[in-house]
Amino acid sequence: MTVTLPTPVVVTRHQCPHCRRTWAKRAAATAHLARCWKNPAVRACKTCVHHDLGGDACGCEPGCNWGAPGPDAPSCDLGLPLGPNYQPASRCPRWQPTRTP
Repeated sequence: MTVTLPTPVVVTRHQCPHCRRTWAKRAAATAHLARCWKNPAVRACKTCVHHDLGGDACGCEPGCNWGAPGPDAPSCDLGLPLGPNYQPASRCPRWQPTRTP
């Protein structure tokens, strides 16, 4: 007998609850959680009240301007330096949670 229908396959993926990325391996997802810029426990720029996204130079999302030099580039209102290409800093001692509306 020849089977003519596809066989369904159930796949388990592990998703970051902060940035929604997924991985096939649980260990990789767990390692990511410890450095995810959108995880408040990491105390990174993207979850800090002092983070200023700057202008919208690339057009990929409202307020995104990563990697674009100039006065409208992402910055820290406290004057703390961001990493190369405006990469958000992690484990900031002056981090404060963003205000909720």
